[in-house]
Amino acid sequence: MPEHPLSLSAGCVLDLGPAEVVACAAASGYDLAGVRLADPRAQRDAVARALARHPVDLLDVEVVRLGAGPLTDHDRALAETAADLGARFLLTVSDEPDEDVTTARVAELASLLDGAPTRVALEPMRFTGVRSRAAAERVARAAGVTVLLDPLHLHRAGDDPARPADPALTGYAQLTDVADPATTPDDLDALVREARHDRVPPGEGGLDLHAFVAALPPDVPLAVEVQSDRLAASTAPLERALMLRRAAHPFRGGTP
Repeated sequence: MPEHPLSLSAGCVLDLGPAEVVACAAASGYDLAGVRLADPRAQRDAVARALARHPVDLLDVEVVRLGAGPLTDHDRALAETAADLGARFLLTVSDEPDEDVTTARVAELASLLDGAPTRVALEPMRFTGVRSRAAAERVARAAGVTVLLDPLHLHRAGDDPARPADPALTGYAQLTDVADPATTPDDLDALVREARHDRVPPGEGGLDLHAFVAALPPDVPLAVEVQSDRLAASTAPLERALMLRRAAHPFRGGTP
């Protein structure tokens, strides 16, 4: 079985700018990179230059956060820039609990990408409006987009990360771990802190990542997503990226 392509997510190296993430991904041996853009139009050219210089492709641009209201100029700028850069996916979450409203907003966002190589990838998280995998898949089917699967978020929502993923809906997946999956944080704020500050490298926690990856379609990319205050404080970005790539290798299939 071929290896899953491996991407360095922006969250692993938040101490780097977007163009630097691309360079770091290349220097540490990843196939792909993901960037988080605070000012998409202003940052676009630097990222484009980095992609032209380095042998990595752009997996995703982060992050559109949808609400009940219409798409914002920032949302539109992210979609425009993702398409201009040739990103495979535009990572999207929804803070709107009404599924019909979310579906309409996601479909509107997807329409901005008509003709582009970029697709919307909707990520379910227990602390957002789209809490479960089933809800994300319903929205994705209705809006014609894809779903991004993260084993930590699936586990915390009570979903089974090892359930076979629908190849028609699964855009890509994230590879991450958590030190104590058996103990669920007691409130949503604690879940947010865990996801944004306390992840651990793949294989150093308790999630069954082999089962998670085995349930994925064989060709989907794996984005290493380890947001960790501990690692950020103790390792430089390149060292961190290299360490996380090595940690991810046993789970990507094929040979290391």
